[in-house]
Amino acid sequence: MTAQTVGQLAALATAICWTVTSLSFEAAGKRVGSLQVNLIRLALALGMFSVYLAVRRGYVLPIDAGAHVWIWLSLSGLVGFVLGDLFLFQAFVDLGARRAMLIYSSVPPMTALIGWAVLGETLAGLQLLAMGATVAGIVLVT
Repeated sequence: MTAQTVGQLAALATAICWTVTSLSFEAAGKRVGSLQVNLIRLALALGMFSVYLAVRRGYVLPIDAGAHVWIWLSLSGLVGFVLGDLFLFQAFVDLGARRAMLIYSSVPPMTALIGWAVLGETLAGLQLLAMGATVAGIVLVT
């Protein structure tokens, strides 16, 4: 099996996982609510992460991290896992998985635009072309 075939299979598997996950979270959110789904998911993830750390490093929390690491880790978790995912799960309930994921797929171009406007970042022509082709493909599918 060539590296290209492995890459294509990985891309297909990723698309399947994203589809199954978004449809599952939509169904669960409609059944019990997006907040409950997010809390259950976070509790399960914390449990699995703690088991991993216990096996791998001998303790259930990364206690060797400094205070500044904990501050950034907490802020990142609050914004990304708690608020961001809560809003995404609510979008699954309100808009449906298909529309929510369509909007979600606009994040990379929006990030590039903000990076350009705020940070002065630039993209090469080929990168812009690839981003445009991806967005066009998403628009065609929907």
